[in-house]
Amino acid sequence: MLKKLFLTVALLVWAAAGARAAETPLQQIADVLDVDKTRTFQFTANGRMYHVGQSTSHMAAWPRYYVKSLTRAYDFTAGAMRDQMVRTQGEDPPSGGGGQPLEGDQNIVSLVRDGVAWNEAGKNMVPRFWEVNDREHQLVISPHGLLRAAFANNAAAVKRMINGREMTVITFTDRGKHRVTAYANDQNAIETVESWYGNPVAGDMKVVTHYGPYRDFAGVKFPTKIVQYQDGHPALDLTVTAVRANPTLDVQVPADVRSNPAPVKSEKVVDGVWHLTGGSHHSVLIEMKDYLIVVEGPQSDERSMNLIAEVKKLVPGKAIKYLVNTHHHFDHSGGIRAFAAEGATIVTHEINRPYFERAANNTWNLAPDRLAKAKRKPVFQTMGDNMVLTDGSRSVELYQIVGNGHHDGLVMAYLRRERLLIEADAYTPGAVPKTPNPFSVSLEANVRRLNIDVDRILPLHGSIVPYVELLKAIGKDPAAKKEAAKKE
Repeated sequence: MLKKLFLTVALLVWAAAGARAAETPLQQIADVLDVDKTRTFQFTANGRMYHVGQSTSHMAAWPRYYVKSLTRAYDFTAGAMRDQMVRTQGEDPPSGGGGQPLEGDQNIVSLVRDGVAWNEAGKNMVPRFWEVNDREHQLVISPHGLLRAAFANNAAAVKRMINGREMTVITFTDRGKHRVTAYANDQNAIETVESWYGNPVAGDMKVVTHYGPYRDFAGVKFPTKIVQYQDGHPALDLTVTAVRANPTLDVQVPADVRSNPAPVKSEKVVDGVWHLTGGSHHSVLIEMKDYLIVVEGPQSDERSMNLIAEVKKLVPGKAIKYLVNTHHHFDHSGGIRAFAAEGATIVTHEINRPYFERAANNTWNLAPDRLAKAKRKPVFQTMGDNMVLTDGSRSVELYQIVGNGHHDGLVMAYLRRERLLIEADAYTPGAVPKTPNPFSVSLEANVRRLNIDVDRILPLHGSIVPYVELLKAIGKDPAAKKEAAKKE
């Protein structure tokens, strides 16, 4: 009887071993994470994040923030993701974009589903349509999401010796939008993911993500560290503190963000000048005698196409000769290529040219825009400290905002006859901050340096305001401007 029992146990062990051997390498890796049983997943972490696309120059790293907590939840069935992050200022002094400087904790809730990206700010839903590809990419390259996408796309999975170690290499392209090469070790744990997604500024942008070491979180295996690089610079450095398999998650796209980008609204400022708004990022249209100038092509191809349509409606029959780009930050340059496809020359500070030209020479296969489909390259005209665009009847003066920590090549536009200043991110109208924003202090210092007289600011975020609002925001007495004017 005992002999028969031993034989039965041995047969069961051999059968189980045979079944494991018969499994594909991909299924063996999926079994480690219980992918087949996981419909939703959540992890909590802390550490550092770096705001991609918001560096002070094309050579600098993305600006750093300290992450007090990040809870990221995935719904693999719905293709949805929700982030809830609490972060604090990381750069001292503030340098780069991403909403710096922060006063205390900043709470950010960001979501994506059905090709729509948005943030929750209290009861307000804020469209972030130009970030859809990046957010969807984060879902696809998560350990569980990657394996589900690999099965869905009939991924190749082959064993290779890499640096003396046996690794399983998984390769696939998801829906033509995300290209992935993943490496799993001999314990069937995904260690490294090299991937690419279509970025509106950079084209097919490379992302490298490292996972591990893995740990058992109350029966659920997941990496304890997540380190990510985007376009060669650090993007995430997280320590995972908790995980949950199959939590309740219900992400629904709000009706008011589904239709974004928002329609372009135009406000006539003076004859031949319009403030183009509608949404969070603005532009300015300037009519010259024989052509048009647009200041800023933000966010995405789609937003710029809406801008171009509005421009043609306002001033039919005149071509857009110049698109002035204030700086290379992704939210302010994501739409410049649509203007290039329209035939406009891109005017930008010389510090931005190497990055834009590298992007133009990159591949644009994962999210091809109008310019890529036309197989054309953008034309750039660069400036240093200043440049004047004129046709003899009107002049547009362009100046570098020297010494501004937001960006090393930040450009503002000035219409001397109309005494209008056009600027982005150096000053955004709103409540007076507790501590003056150093970027706004720099803007005012540059206005004094250049000895230009400004009546109104046309900001590329927010509403048109009198210049005295900037003075109030940096703690200067608005009466000082009036007294200085009297003495001149």
